[in-house]
Amino acid sequence: MSFPEEPLDLPPSQGGGYYPAAIHQLIHNAKYEIIRKLGYGPHSSTWLVLHDSEYHEPIYSALKIFTVAASEEASHTQPPMLKAVHDLGRFDFCLPIFRGSFWEQSGAGAHLCVVMSAMAMSARALQMEAEHNHLPVHVVQKLVCTAANALAELHKEKFMHGGIDADSVYLGLGATMQTKYLKSVLDSEPQPTAVEVMGSTTVLSQPLSTKYKWNDKQKKVVDWSVRVGNLGHVQRGTYTPEKGHNYSFAPETLLNRASCSPKTDIWMLGCLTYTLLTNTELFTTPEQCAAHRIATMYAILEDDIPTSWLSDENMKEYNTNACSSGNFISIEAGLADALYKDDVGPAAAFIKSCLRLDPQKRLTAHQCMRHEWLSMANACSCQFC
Repeated sequence: MSFPEEPLDLPPSQGGGYYPAAIHQLIHNAKYEIIRKLGYGPHSSTWLVLHDSEYHEPIYSALKIFTVAASEEASHTQPPMLKAVHDLGRFDFCLPIFRGSFWEQSGAGAHLCVVMSAMAMSARALQMEAEHNHLPVHVVQKLVCTAANALAELHKEKFMHGGIDADSVYLGLGATMQTKYLKSVLDSEPQPTAVEVMGSTTVLSQPLSTKYKWNDKQKKVVDWSVRVGNLGHVQRGTYTPEKGHNYSFAPETLLNRASCSPKTDIWMLGCLTYTLLTNTELFTTPEQCAAHRIATMYAILEDDIPTSWLSDENMKEYNTNACSSGNFISIEAGLADALYKDDVGPAAAFIKSCLRLDPQKRLTAHQCMRHEWLSMANACSCQFC
């Protein structure tokens, strides 16, 4: 979508039907007050809301309102899967808190609404603030280690995240979620602004600010609050690739007998690491077919595919010799353009351990957490441990 904000006039028949929310609007029997718009995507818009809770004071949450076109399908997967993840009770392990769901009517139809704990800017947004869009190694280590931590908890209970990328790892709010403190921050920032999109008035997105900076020193970064969100692709137990979802082009998802699993999350974690370090996406060059794309992966990673894949319908044109003279940039060479020389080898070793073409040879999430390259992300800021 190429709109500055969600196009309210786009009908459900064309994938639209966004909810026309307004600042200070009360919804769901006046339980939630809309405070700020946090952002929007192709299937939903997300708003900061203030509401009563079981605590002594109202709290802030993120309210995701699906389009009419997306609501029915999302209702069968999102609330039950989010509740299942919530019931793990792993809030100390970098996962968001699910606070319920409900339906809201608009002139376009019925909208599924999902209430979650609010988070600040994404890793991608943080990267865009960095010099040359390159995050320091110690910042990437913190973000990736947190993602691996969350995956370890999910995988232990047979969940697959399915959407690990720079838009799914967020800076948390930590103590700033205390209502009085966050209200003071909101009051100090510009008030929400209305914008015109395709003849309709909507609200300009304002992600929550954070005290964290891309160039914070390591002793600060180790104490960052980081969360893994975007749980819209979570599956449990039985895993089936979603049509149209790229899974960062994990090779097993490109086959005619396509598959995915928690090991697909690990592939995506490797891609995420490379992207945060270099501001470059891996394996995104359009190829004529899956066989050519996987052959390119072979050339870059110097890693063999499972022999069973050779009989797959989509692998008929698989030929590694055709790539032998190609101008492919290795993981090490790509990192060398962004990192100090001494940082290249350790980072490449971690990334390539995640990007094994055979899913069974990839690291587990627990092994990722304990990998030598991520060891500094687990350091304590007290300077004595």
